[in-house]
Amino acid sequence: MKVKYIYSACLQIETSDLRVLTDPWFTEGIYGGSWFQYPRIDPFDIIEEPDYIYISHIHPDHYDPEFLFKIFDRYGSKPILIPDFRKNPLFYKAKIDGIEMEPVREFKLGNTQIFIEENDTGSHSDIDSALIVHDTFSRKSILNLNDCVFNETHVQKLKLIIDKLQGKLDLVALGYAGASAYPQTYFDIHTEKASLIKEADIKKQKGFDRYNSFRNFFEATYYLPFAGDYILGSHLAVLNEYRGVPDACDVKNFDDKALVFHPGGEINLQSNQVFNERDRAHSIDDINIRLEEISSLPLHYEEDFNLEYKKINFIRLISMAAKNGLMKSEIDEDYCFIFTILEDNMPVKKFKLLCPGGDVVEMSIDDIYRGTFYSELIIDYRLFFGLLIGFYHWNNADVGSLFQTRRYPVDNYDRSVQSFLNFFTIV
Repeated sequence: MKVKYIYSACLQIETSDLRVLTDPWFTEGIYGGSWFQYPRIDPFDIIEEPDYIYISHIHPDHYDPEFLFKIFDRYGSKPILIPDFRKNPLFYKAKIDGIEMEPVREFKLGNTQIFIEENDTGSHSDIDSALIVHDTFSRKSILNLNDCVFNETHVQKLKLIIDKLQGKLDLVALGYAGASAYPQTYFDIHTEKASLIKEADIKKQKGFDRYNSFRNFFEATYYLPFAGDYILGSHLAVLNEYRGVPDACDVKNFDDKALVFHPGGEINLQSNQVFNERDRAHSIDDINIRLEEISSLPLHYEEDFNLEYKKINFIRLISMAAKNGLMKSEIDEDYCFIFTILEDNMPVKKFKLLCPGGDVVEMSIDDIYRGTFYSELIIDYRLFFGLLIGFYHWNNADVGSLFQTRRYPVDNYDRSVQSFLNFFTIV
């Protein structure tokens, strides 16, 4: 069995029977025009013709329909395996995109066994999955955890599968960094830089802790820190140094089993030969050159909408979206959202949404909410309009760092609040 690293969460896994390509993302400007790749590569210089493609979840750095069609143009249509969720947004999104996908839990071809186990926490926002590939001919097994958060039920299910195969893993591919908008959009870059730096360092450590929680649970010969490799473009490029995203080589400081590759690097798990390993962090100077190339590019909402904010009935849209969001809400205590709407980076409207009641009130721009727990979202009116009508998706806008958030208190993280926004739309 061979495992080749392509980029981010894209791997090429080759067994004695087949070749699987995982999560190929190579279209620039995803997440509303904010995410770009470094280093920029031509994937077809590295990728070989796959027999199957595996897509772990719907996020655009994992599900890239534009690139999938490029694969089809070059190699012909390929079967795409995805997790078998009860409610499967990836399956239906792909159908709209004209791509057939096959929800799978267990698949066997010759000596190769494939298992896909969804990370089901019971939340409406669950989307991710893990992949196990086992080759009985070489007696090698790998586990690909993608962006999965550590969930006891999920890891126990995975362990049960692994124990039935041979009880050991040769390689585990797992995340080492968080791709969230925290802290870079939660503090003012001009007046709170010290807090940004502090929180970015804390986030780095949390990414390492998540990595270690999986590493301590799943014993393996090798570990591959991967996924979430991106840089922010457009005017968001100034936020890159505050994202709290370490270089994968930093993992080697505490894990001597870690493998970090250049694009195209690979390991032969039978001979233990390693090719094209990366032994130092990416060059800051080279990254800055890349940032100069992408820092003047527009975000999608800056091109998609040109209507005046005065012509949009925001209070009606917010009220309608709140009804839909509250139908799937997991917020079980009083919480308030403040929406401060910007035009040309200046506040022009301000609304208050109270949960779980759903009451919406227009506020004066200068009003300050005095409640205990709340979040203020500072957002361009065109992006807000696109989110409310379902043209964009809240989670993608958040991951893309497309709006600012002020959370009170700042450590008041509540996953149910984030989940509510995923369904805060009129459609």
